[in-house]
Amino acid sequence: MSEENGKVLGTTTGTADHGMPENELLTAYLDGELGAEARAALDQRLATEPALKARLDRLASATDGLAAAYQVLAAAAPRERLETFVARATFLRRPRWLPGRAALSMAAAIVVFILGAVVARLIPLASVHDDLNWRQAVAEYQGFTNTETLAAIPDVPQVLDTELKTISGRLAVSLSPDKLTLPDATLKRADLFTFGGRPLVQLAYLTAGEGPVAFCIIPSDKPDATAQFETRDGFNVVFWNDDGRAYMLIGAAPRATLERYAGLLRARV
Repeated sequence: MSEENGKVLGTTTGTADHGMPENELLTAYLDGELGAEARAALDQRLATEPALKARLDRLASATDGLAAAYQVLAAAAPRERLETFVARATFLRRPRWLPGRAALSMAAAIVVFILGAVVARLIPLASVHDDLNWRQAVAEYQGFTNTETLAAIPDVPQVLDTELKTISGRLAVSLSPDKLTLPDATLKRADLFTFGGRPLVQLAYLTAGEGPVAFCIIPSDKPDATAQFETRDGFNVVFWNDDGRAYMLIGAAPRATLERYAGLLRARV
């Protein structure tokens, strides 16, 4: 497996100056394709926006050593490659009860994979099954979910319980409201995606004062591993492996909060 809606850039998928989406703007900057005025404007932003500079540095490091391959890809529309990438991260199901705002937010999660063409053409397709790549995909999606997105979803316990039963069957893991209860957090929705041909479950929580937190599960052939911490796209992430599945918690909440949640969930799920 969406902020109003770009956590790292502030408007990651928004349109920047000169009508160009920011990912494309940064790519053009790295390729030396910006005019003097646009480049000067972006230089000024990079000097005052650390998150934007971090995204530029990440794109620059991703292209290091791949200049020749990049030129070949840039010369031709990467239609087949983009279609393959999007097919590997297809949204399978949207609960019928989600309101329009939330539906649009999830639709935007698909759009981000298309707008992020530069990422699609730089990440080898053979590696999309790696655990670190599914965590990156979730981090990109998390950037499209904010407090308003989840607050707009009505609390309907009966519907949520039905959704969890359906998802449990697909993932062969028992998920129920009592197992998923977290302190100072409300479970707002349960989504089922597919990534690399595997079911990917994302459970979205709205916390008290710390914004959205997502709990995600995907089948994995990796050995069991204790909880580890990392940051992705400006979000804190706690991840672990248990019994043939990979788990992660992601959000803007502090590391200590996510580690506390991870301990509770790992003991129950």
